Amino acid sequence: MSLNIRRISTLEEFRSLGPVWSELANESGQTSPFLSHEWFQCCWIAAGSERQPELLLIDDSTGPLAAIPLIRWREKMHGFPVRLLGLAECPDTPFIDLLIAGKHDEVVSSFLEYARRHEGCDLVRLRKIPTTSSTVKLLQSNLEGRRRWRVAPGERSPYLEITGSWSEFFNGKTPRFRKTIRNIQNRLERAGRISVEEHREVDPTSPLFSEILEVSSQSWKADRGVAMATMPHMPEFFRALSQCASRNRWLRLWVLRLNGRAVAMEYQIQALGVVHALRSDYALDARELSPGAYLNFRIVQSLFEAGDVTRYDMGPGTNEYKLRWASGTQETVTIEIYRDSLYGRLLNAVETKALPMARQWRDRVRSSDQQEAHA
Repeated sequence: MSLNIRRISTLEEFRSLGPVWSELANESGQTSPFLSHEWFQCCWIAAGSERQPELLLIDDSTGPLAAIPLIRWREKMHGFPVRLLGLAECPDTPFIDLLIAGKHDEVVSSFLEYARRHEGCDLVRLRKIPTTSSTVKLLQSNLEGRRRWRVAPGERSPYLEITGSWSEFFNGKTPRFRKTIRNIQNRLERAGRISVEEHREVDPTSPLFSEILEVSSQSWKADRGVAMATMPHMPEFFRALSQCASRNRWLRLWVLRLNGRAVAMEYQIQALGVVHALRSDYALDARELSPGAYLNFRIVQSLFEAGDVTRYDMGPGTNEYKLRWASGTQETVTIEIYRDSLYGRLLNAVETKALPMARQWRDRVRSSDQQEAHA
């Protein structure tokens, strides 16, 4: 029996689906905040006019089987204009998955057929799917031999397992690392009065939220347009998220103050024993004091001492400082599916043939230049 697909294209319709969404999440066991109706509502609000969110509700005669939040947009890819369809997300989404409560293979097949038939899409790009998700294998088995597709690199995020006592953990770090932390603490204490706050509820109209945006606007990310305060639609996203995260007891907002002024912050979501760092920033004029590193130290110490967290996901990016704390890294993948058209075949050829050949040629030229330089 074929499955039914209902397309939701307005925020009002989406908002009305909270009970259905909760039922699907409970039946599927996918109860992470990042797969919740409220999370995707925040993403929808922050989509902006240049992106068009939608939702696919898939069911059969027994009732709802899946909810698949999507978004459409346009961009240039290697100079070519491309119409894209992807899973709905925002830049701070750590991972995403298909919310499926039953008939998994049929649901994935129906979704891929929907995407194939849609005229307004040159490329389906499904980002941030965990490598451990069964969705990856389902997509691969439904695509193999039928469509032009590829698995592209995703993101790597360090994580720290919170086990044992804080003293055992910290004393197990190298003497050099412990000395670095002590030096940072001493520098801050010489600069003035330091305090660390943790907030579980934040009113987006409060002075505290304004302070967080102010720290973000003073960070190195601000001029690049990727800070919470300067990235398009991100203030709206975090205002909406702060409301629902406070209500659901997901929120953990950390603030480091120097002489009463907020100089560093980390915005976290906690659920199911895991803390996820979404955003961390520090004021650039306090950079020499390493306020971000000190706040990170205090956060890790607090998580060990609290006893209600089993893992700290530190956010994407494998910089050296994060890796010094981390127990390991987790990965996501991107699956790209090209439209079965002349233009889709061209895009696929550029990505899978032309670009690899160009990179090989560039590497050979560099190697040859280096050999000549040492001759």
